[in-house]
Amino acid sequence: MSKHTRRFGVTLLVVGCLGVRGWAGQATAAGQGQRGAAPPAQGQAAGRGPAPSEIIATKATGDAAAIVELEKKIEDAVVRGDVAFVDKVTPATFSFVHGDGWTTGGRPLMEDDKAAFLKRVADKEYLVHDLDQVKVEMHGDVAITSGRYVSLFVPANRTANPARLNSIWFERVYAKRNGEWQFLSHRTVHGPNVAPAGIDPTATQR
Repeated sequence: MSKHTRRFGVTLLVVGCLGVRGWAGQATAAGQGQRGAAPPAQGQAAGRGPAPSEIIATKATGDAAAIVELEKKIEDAVVRGDVAFVDKVTPATFSFVHGDGWTTGGRPLMEDDKAAFLKRVADKEYLVHDLDQVKVEMHGDVAITSGRYVSLFVPANRTANPARLNSIWFERVYAKRNGEWQFLSHRTVHGPNVAPAGIDPTATQR
């Protein structure tokens, strides 16, 4: 290798190192805004306020506690076939999306409007609807809940196969209207999955 070639190679190496150092300095400045500034707090994007925190159901207070209680009452009403109660706490635009196919661009198993869901309640299609791991996220007069429920679905037109417990993970939206909380929407985000003894075998895969 000639001296000229070696000198040219060293020059490229030095220029490359300086370029990397310059890029790193710019990235640091961009991330901190100025020398010595702390990065955004965890869960907080630059230029925005802190993200609403999730409230575990057992520690909920105020409106969050009211949402937790309402959600339990709704599930109890669904099981006992209390159409009047479910009708009272849902608006005309109520929507219930069954199955998680929509989360990957597919179609859900079923989509109920208010009339279709009330018919399910009237027909007592659900023998079990037990809530678990519920969390609440408050946004003033809007609340989002997430968690799961264990369901025993026994529609009148089912086959002779025995009913099985299923685990269904969900996200729901509530809004306070005229001083009362209303259940606006349910979307299944994972499931239904067959859950012997109420244990979701896919939980470790989430």
